[in-house]
Amino acid sequence: MSRFALVSLLLGALGAGRAGTDQYLLYKEANLAAFYSPRAGGLHSSPEAPLSALGFEYFWKSLESVPGQWRASVLDLYFQLAYDPGKRHLVLRARDIWLRFEEPRTGAQVRLGHFDLPFGLTSPLALRGQALRPLSELSLGFAQDWGLSAHGRWGHFEYEAAATLGSGEELRLRPGAALWTGRLGLPSYRKVQYGISLLYGNPFRPGQQGTAPASWRVAVDGLFIYHEPFTSLKGEVDLGADQGRLAGGLLLGLTQILPADPHWGLEGQVRLWRSAGTRGELVAGLLRSLPGLFTFRFHWRYRSAALGGSGLFAQLYYYGP
Repeated sequence: MSRFALVSLLLGALGAGRAGTDQYLLYKEANLAAFYSPRAGGLHSSPEAPLSALGFEYFWKSLESVPGQWRASVLDLYFQLAYDPGKRHLVLRARDIWLRFEEPRTGAQVRLGHFDLPFGLTSPLALRGQALRPLSELSLGFAQDWGLSAHGRWGHFEYEAAATLGSGEELRLRPGAALWTGRLGLPSYRKVQYGISLLYGNPFRPGQQGTAPASWRVAVDGLFIYHEPFTSLKGEVDLGADQGRLAGGLLLGLTQILPADPHWGLEGQVRLWRSAGTRGELVAGLLRSLPGLFTFRFHWRYRSAALGGSGLFAQLYYYGP
């Protein structure tokens, strides 16, 4: 099944369960990103997400609910036409493409499509155009996948579990590829959040040949927000194995919006991962936000040779109605 066939299926399910009171939103996106590295031959397109792209996001939400009855509640369709420097041509990228069903009395939810894996620091409140990437992208090669997930509450905690294809962005069955992920943690509206995640399966990493290797992960993550939105401190530690070989890594990140001028901010992040070699990245930079217009980022990135070497990253980003 192609991703466009799946979109048609989601739209069909939506049409079957639509209520009379709906909310529709359409957002437009423009992202211009560049990376300068003397080792890589100077200025070129960003070698990693977010790629330079034009995109749109269609968001539908039902404003009507009936306790005890399941119905389609949210549809998110987010596509990008991006320039891929590896393939050297434009590609149509599927970002968030999912339909969520919900039972309002218990708060139980089921989601079908392409979404963030419920593993580690993958907050549903993450802003679009975010240039600081999660640890799972360094560990697995992707942070989103195609599949089915279930979300609910357990006491003061929320949980989400997913069964996915283990293929990342590609909607394609791979030999032996499958992935099971889950996370239990405090809700995202809390100023202090923490959680524990599990991952097991055979993810198919980009560029891999042959059968997908077996992998497992255990992750502990935390997020502390002080005087929102001025200070955000986050961290994650993962331990696991790939084909029986021990693997592990960590992520530490800080975002500081300047109280005297909230349009300016500082951000930094460290990612380290070791599995048959060490890959690491240190990012430090600033951002300037003009509400309703653009967000500008300028980063210095110190990266291991396995990630393409160090350099300067710049981004000009717009996202709005």
